[in-house]
Amino acid sequence: MTTLRNTRSIWLLALLVMLGSGPLAMAQNPVPREGKQGPLQPPPPQEEGEEPYTLRVDVPVVNVDITVVDKNGNFITGLQREHFRVYQDGVEQEVVAFAPATAPLTTVLLVEANPALGYYLYDNLEAAYLFLRQLRKGDWVALMSYTLKPRLEVDFTQNSRDIAQGIRRLTFPSGFREANMFDALADVLDRLKDVDGKKSIIVVGTGINTFSRHTWNEIEKIAREHRTTIFAIGMTWALQLRYERLENRGYRTAIPRMDLLTAEAQMKALAEKTGGRAYIPRFISAMPGIYQEIGAMLRNQYSLAFQPKNLKRDGKYHKIEVKVVGPDGKKLEVRNQKGKKVKYKVYAREGYYAPQA
Repeated sequence: MTTLRNTRSIWLLALLVMLGSGPLAMAQNPVPREGKQGPLQPPPPQEEGEEPYTLRVDVPVVNVDITVVDKNGNFITGLQREHFRVYQDGVEQEVVAFAPATAPLTTVLLVEANPALGYYLYDNLEAAYLFLRQLRKGDWVALMSYTLKPRLEVDFTQNSRDIAQGIRRLTFPSGFREANMFDALADVLDRLKDVDGKKSIIVVGTGINTFSRHTWNEIEKIAREHRTTIFAIGMTWALQLRYERLENRGYRTAIPRMDLLTAEAQMKALAEKTGGRAYIPRFISAMPGIYQEIGAMLRNQYSLAFQPKNLKRDGKYHKIEVKVVGPDGKKLEVRNQKGKKVKYKVYAREGYYAPQA
């Protein structure tokens, strides 16, 4: 991610444009800070005589990843730079770079290793292969688990089989019921901080935080600061089902229904603020479709960057709104095969924090 904090010189996405819709050529990633894990991607091989087109901007820029989906879940593809308008605090901004939806991905699968979830979690993760199947050459993926602390299970790899094997090797501490999603998310976001390109985190868990050092306000701010899309798969239904079965057997349990509802709401908020989606399934049979949809959303993300007008280094949060327009500058109309208008939704981060002077 390209951050704004203490940044004076930023290398943007390298764009290779062919007839206005060519594939994205990623700039070489910076080496992650010492002590942090992250993918080190060499520059893509170039044919002899090929000169990549790079854009250098010596002022802070803001990067935004965008997905456009109609009400039926179909992705609006084929959009170009001229189809997007981006606004900061209600003022239109100049788009200085644009990349189509073909850019490589960097994804972390973050799993709550809570034994209380039982076999439901195993069944959930078995369905993750549907996401792994959608990975392409140049993509990076890592597997992490968490209870009180996050644990790196499989470092960034381009081999989906490594992740599948890591899922099978996951261990769940017997009798251990603590989970700190906020701390785990903060750790992963920090690992991804210096990684360029399209980044995402898929969180699988209840969203409950028993002893997190980070508060809700803190993790919300951290998530807003980073250009990383968060997807959440809530497992609160499995935890509640377990409690209800214990009660039916005569055990006395204090079902933390309010805590579960709060956790679901927080997972949804984190996803929405970062341009992702939260899924709160009620049946394990819904998992395959969820993983397929997450993979499809990432595969159909557009990326753009803009230079904030009259940037103030005030450290304050600034709202972002992305609109999709047609050739006439008005809202783009999408029609189905029968010629009827189709409603659609734009998924993008809601804002960013300006650098502090």
